[in-house]
Amino acid sequence: MATLIEVKNRIRSVKNIAQITRALEAVSASRVRRAQARVMASRAYSEKAWEILLNIQAASQGTPLHPLLTAREEVNKVMVVLITSDTGLAGAYNANILRVAQRFTSQFGKPVSYVTVGRKGRDSMIRIGANVIAEFTGMPAEPTIADISPIARIAIDAYLSGEVDEVLIAYTDFVNMLAQRPTVLGWLPLTTDTIAQQVASEYVKDVAQVSGGAQDYEYEPTAAAVVDEIVPRFTELQLYQALLEAQASEHAARMSAMKNATDNATQLTGDLTLQYNKARQAAITAEILDIVGGANALQQSIDNAAAEIMGAFDDKYPASTATPSKPTAAADDLTQIEGIGPKMSQALIDAGIMTFAQIAASSETELRAAIEKAGMRLSPKLGTWPQQAALARDGDWDELKKLQDSI
Repeated sequence: MATLIEVKNRIRSVKNIAQITRALEAVSASRVRRAQARVMASRAYSEKAWEILLNIQAASQGTPLHPLLTAREEVNKVMVVLITSDTGLAGAYNANILRVAQRFTSQFGKPVSYVTVGRKGRDSMIRIGANVIAEFTGMPAEPTIADISPIARIAIDAYLSGEVDEVLIAYTDFVNMLAQRPTVLGWLPLTTDTIAQQVASEYVKDVAQVSGGAQDYEYEPTAAAVVDEIVPRFTELQLYQALLEAQASEHAARMSAMKNATDNATQLTGDLTLQYNKARQAAITAEILDIVGGANALQQSIDNAAAEIMGAFDDKYPASTATPSKPTAAADDLTQIEGIGPKMSQALIDAGIMTFAQIAASSETELRAAIEKAGMRLSPKLGTWPQQAALARDGDWDELKKLQDSI
């Protein structure tokens, strides 16, 4: 069983951890509100932009308007942009998206290269020996398009150059404060008909479908000029939206995890406090028992030492030579005799004359000697003491009264 000091130190450590988790919960609660506002503000625009790109592609009737809208006939290499957090303490946030990304790529059956956003994803991919071609960390709390442009440029250049045939985004989609869904978004080419949908559709996020009916677009100045301008922008927008969703999911997961940690720390503190009180009570009880046991042992030692001393005294002074002990019989009230007051009674008792019978059996000379030895004056009625004592001894109080009245 842990000692009192160990339990007390553990209580202090748990309380310190609870303070940290409570502070992290408050910080995440503040950040998640701002992140959620950014997600909701851009989500409708991002989804509409995606729908427009798909409609433009469908309206082109097979005529390639832009390389980013053109799917490859055969997919041999794939790139995954993996978005995780830089720090931990977010519950299962990072573990969930990493597990989904690994299962997705294992079912894909193609060579996969990774562009990681966040330290946790980078470290995990390097640990398992994945092909990480680029990594980005330290993304700002309020990212802009300029912050994700280098990531988008790497992916777009790799796709346009033919280094990869398809680019995917693995991130955590923000549903609400209590639910975040790890998902994979088919990014490049900008089409719904990707190999990802065919191989592992359970991990792929549902995207807007092509609107029903024929779409008749008019371009000014030309279709190529308009598409060349909006397609790269809308492509970056999809990555930007995924990053916003991931950040909102991270803060929500961290807030929930820190709240659970704080609640668990509070409960653990209560359990440890109860354990501490029990251990403290047991220690106090043990100390009391030690004190009582020590007192009993000391008393026994004193008694043994006294018995040894008395035994040694009896050996040195046998009973035959020992000083006679005082009578143990009960003393009579000698003041009932005329001429014996309290002081005189005590003097006679000190001389060993304690009863009426002893006074009746004593001579005047013996009584006189006992009084003189005590340093007291003789009573004029000393000569009548034996006679009075004899009447008191026999219980003849009436005769005693008559005698005392006559003297």
